[in-house]
Amino acid sequence: MGKMKPVISLSTSYLQRRFGDDGYAMLCDAAELGYEYVEIGHSTPVSAVGGILKAVSEGVVKVSSTHNFCPIPPYTTGPSPDLYSPSTPSARESSQWIRHTGNSLEFGASAGSKALVCHAGSLSYFFFRPGAKVEEFLEKKEYAGLAENEAYQKALENFLGSAARRSKRDYANMVANFAAVSESAREKGIFLCIENREHVADIPLESNFCELMRAFAEVPQVRAWHDVGHSMIKQLSGFCTQMEFAESIAGYQAGWHLHDCTENGRDHVAIGSGAIDFRALSRFFDPQKHIFTLELNSAVDRQDAADSLKRVQDLMP
Repeated sequence: MGKMKPVISLSTSYLQRRFGDDGYAMLCDAAELGYEYVEIGHSTPVSAVGGILKAVSEGVVKVSSTHNFCPIPPYTTGPSPDLYSPSTPSARESSQWIRHTGNSLEFGASAGSKALVCHAGSLSYFFFRPGAKVEEFLEKKEYAGLAENEAYQKALENFLGSAARRSKRDYANMVANFAAVSESAREKGIFLCIENREHVADIPLESNFCELMRAFAEVPQVRAWHDVGHSMIKQLSGFCTQMEFAESIAGYQAGWHLHDCTENGRDHVAIGSGAIDFRALSRFFDPQKHIFTLELNSAVDRQDAADSLKRVQDLMP
């Protein structure tokens, strides 16, 4: 039996602003750019769903994955991946997360998706923000010199210690909420994928992402999803090194968000226009198991979006 062809897709977040409600034209445009697969993004309105399903049924493209929440609830507009959090201590918000994640799974199944990418929220504190000092240093995105800045390193050390302790409660909430939708995901053949994030207080933390994944031992539908732009920003900020993080989650991973990131932290740019060493990262690529999604900013030139696909194809082992 021959090797599986890599599943390399384009996030419709790149196209959504241009096409709005016209899901059919949006997927046709992805095909014109050379993409065989798309990830339906977290800014997709309900009004675009009919056209998307029509394009899929006609074989215009295939759907590799969707991004929670998808389609977005009718009472909101624009990108809404953080509308509800699975790490919340609130029973009411948990109920809403479960409900709308269920809707995302239903849509994903109808489109043939194999993965649902989810944000996990941020550390929950009631009266103070221990990451505030770190955020002050990072506000101007002047990353050069942070490694030698004693005040920054002390603030980062203090934050990471506090964050590791706080995250245990948030992770317990996540396990409960993902478990609540895991049977539906299993029946539909869809993995629930937790994405690494770029902001200071976002979870999962790079330092204990694997601890979280081990907590899902009884919830096998849950996987990790590596966004390389986000891990590059965390490397620039001194939270981790991108290669060590990639190695740490490799055994739990179902897919990637691929885009480049400049040395001043501007991500979602075309592959090859930033500072990420994709050749080095590619040793963790597994075309037999992973989905590879190009998640580009809508401002990226169309030719660069097409070229990014070719660059990723050339990286495949």
